[in-house]
Amino acid sequence: MTPPAPSSWLTFACALALATFAPSQEGQGQQGQGGEPAPATAQAPAKLAEWPPLAETDKERLLALVGQFRKTDEKLREGAAKQLMAIGDPAMPMLMQQVSDRPDNVNDQLFALFDKMLEPRHAALMARESKKPRVELRRYLVRRLCTFADREMLPVLQATAADKDPQTAFYAQLGALALGHKESLQPVLTYTKTHWKEEVALVSTVLPPARSHEAGAAVFESITKAPAADQMAGLRLVRYLAMKEQQMLLRRYLESPDHTVKREAVNAARVLNGEAPMEDLSVFKAIEMSKDWLKKL
Repeated sequence: MTPPAPSSWLTFACALALATFAPSQEGQGQQGQGGEPAPATAQAPAKLAEWPPLAETDKERLLALVGQFRKTDEKLREGAAKQLMAIGDPAMPMLMQQVSDRPDNVNDQLFALFDKMLEPRHAALMARESKKPRVELRRYLVRRLCTFADREMLPVLQATAADKDPQTAFYAQLGALALGHKESLQPVLTYTKTHWKEEVALVSTVLPPARSHEAGAAVFESITKAPAADQMAGLRLVRYLAMKEQQMLLRRYLESPDHTVKREAVNAARVLNGEAPMEDLSVFKAIEMSKDWLKKL
């Protein structure tokens, strides 16, 4: 396919972008790497407005079970986790109270348990708990909330985007971006520029439901005249926000003299065509692969 003339790249991208890029029908729901929508899922259970009460007989037992997380015996810890899961939703308020900002904590064990117990139906309760002052708890809850793609949580995520903890603020911005909040694009791009390795797994999970022509065009527009480092970061987001039909816009980046930009353009092309990215792609390999992709686009 013949790309637009160099002078028309920005015009072309701007023409595709709208004032906002709330996910279109093409971008709604979980999608594959190339933008194909996944099959519809069953209707989610009703959301909880309050945590169910915890039986008095379970309170002391709950604290004793949490204490088992400090044991070195893996079987004891697994047994405690199973019993806490059996208590279920009533246990959550007290379990969250056990999360600590102190070095001596069992946060990892608690968060692994929360991963199994907390679901989208708990979103409103999680949002309420995320206002608590403990950084570790707030960070965890906002990270989970950003994966739910729950439009009712957008005001919560927007408010949390100003959090003093940079990681928590990023999770809020990422979740808002996944819901089509265009003002979150630049903060997400800026943060991932220096924290990509730590956050790539989360980004690749959270952003695809927002994939659309508008979202892809907005990313391309934001990096058209940007420095190479920003182009590199933007192309990483292109993987998960752009549509396959927009891949011709990658040509200028595949021809970039900057090898980091060239590498990320190759990875963006791979993902848009249903292939896995190569995070450790060498300069030599990126040069060779960019030539191949230029022939295909």
